Amino acid sequence: MEKIKLGVAKREAKTPKQLRREGNVPATLYGRGIPSESLQINAREFGRLPAAAYSHMIELESAEGNVNAIIRQVARRSTQDFVYNIELYKVDLQRKVSVTVPIKFVGASLAVKAGAKLEENYQEANIECLPAEIPDYIEVDLTALEVVEAAIHFGQVQVPAGITILNPHDEIVVKVVAPKVVAPTAKEAAAAAAK
Repeated sequence: MEKIKLGVAKREAKTPKQLRREGNVPATLYGRGIPSESLQINAREFGRLPAAAYSHMIELESAEGNVNAIIRQVARRSTQDFVYNIELYKVDLQRKVSVTVPIKFVGASLAVKAGAKLEENYQEANIECLPAEIPDYIEVDLTALEVVEAAIHFGQVQVPAGITILNPHDEIVVKVVAPKVVAPTAKEAAAAAAK
C-alpha cells in the first residue's frame, strides 16, 4: 500500500477552541522514550484521509522533518463528524505495534448456499506486527463452514508470518446458523387450514 501522508505543524499558542474555529484540530504526538509534542492539523486535510489511515502507518510531514506514526485515538462529537482532538503515536520501525484492521470474508460456505444464515460476530481484528507489515485486512475463508453451527474462531484464522492476532483465540469470528422460521399470522394459518 502507498504510504499515507498528513501535514502537521507545531501547535500555535491558542486555545483548542480558537484552533478549531480557524479550521485546525489540536493533536498530540507521543511515543516510547520521547516527550509528547503538541501539534495542529488542518481539519479538512484530516477529513480527507482514507479509511486505511486509521489502521496503517502514516507519514507526518512538518517543517521540522517527517515522522512515522499511527493514529491512536480520535475524539469526535458523537452526533457529528466533528473532530475535537487527535492522538498520534510515533512508531519505531523495529518495534512491533498493536493495531486494529478490518476482516475480509472470502470464499463461499456450502451451508449458506444450502439456505443457512451467516452470522458475523467481528468486522475487525486486533493484531500485533512491525509497522511496515500492517496488512490492509485479515482474510477469513468461509469455505470451512460446511454445516449449520459450524464456526471459525480467531485461533483458526490464518495470518502471514510476523503477524499475531491479539483477540482471544476461542472467540467466534463467524458462524453458520439455521435460518429463522417466521411463524404464520393467525390469518395465514386460517387460510392454510381452509385449503
